[in-house]
Amino acid sequence: VDITRTALYRISASVTGIDGVDEVESTQTFVDWVNLLGEASTVQWSTRPRDVVIAEGLEIRRKFYDRFLGPSIERRHELLRQLRAGTITKQDLPRDVMMTLLLKTDGAFDPDMLVREATLYLIASTRTTLHAVPHTFQHVSDWATKNNREFYQLADPAFLRAAAGESLRLHPPSPALVRQALEDVSLQSGRAFKAGQFVGLLFGPGNRDKAVFGPDADEFNPYRKLPDRVKGWGLSFGGGEHLCIGRSLVTGLSSPKPDETTNGTILNILTSLYQRQARPNEASAPERIATSLYDAYVTYPIVMSPTA
Repeated sequence: VDITRTALYRISASVTGIDGVDEVESTQTFVDWVNLLGEASTVQWSTRPRDVVIAEGLEIRRKFYDRFLGPSIERRHELLRQLRAGTITKQDLPRDVMMTLLLKTDGAFDPDMLVREATLYLIASTRTTLHAVPHTFQHVSDWATKNNREFYQLADPAFLRAAAGESLRLHPPSPALVRQALEDVSLQSGRAFKAGQFVGLLFGPGNRDKAVFGPDADEFNPYRKLPDRVKGWGLSFGGGEHLCIGRSLVTGLSSPKPDETTNGTILNILTSLYQRQARPNEASAPERIATSLYDAYVTYPIVMSPTA
């Protein structure tokens, strides 16, 4: 969990436009704070008092702004002033989300919105991979033991891509997608909802529908045969026009053309681990999260081959 979180947060910091995440101490502080911000942003699934979680999140966001976000925004405003003055060109600017937002609005982007967008991106761009890597690792490890496969044999992209999809199906990153009806509405199925009612799409039961995924839908099967137009991860990324825009970052893109195929963050991390013969640490059991309804690991101890 720590390996995945540290790797992902440093990448997302660079893409978002957060400076100063380059030393051990600053990286650890950054990782800890973004993790706490993630808890506050998903407070609806917390088992702790919501007002306490939100208050902690707001305090962390203030510290986060003072140390990381504020100076990063001010640096980009200064670069924008230099661009206007003609002392630098666009090629001299960093290519990140915050710089792009400021350029598109000529520096007039709402500061509060900038904070919210940057915070949301840091969390949204990492949470699914952070959630999925330990689950996939556990399922693959059990599968390897059952099928007499050595751990060094598991770094196969096609196998790991299918395994990651199957793990995401069994352990969706969020318990449900909840929306509130703004007006009375009737669906084609005949179901009706009144204005103000909350509606939840339950990912877990949907992803284990035996009519879609077969009689063994509750089991991990990386070689599962899928019906047409059904993705291996089920509903975990939503669907239609609301399909998660970060899905390809997480799962990669499959294409008949090798130069158009990408691995995605889950596959890259798992491949690196299995190339080093990573396996569960039998002397230390994994720990599941206890302060949230999320199906997630807090720790997942592993060992790696010293000769790998």
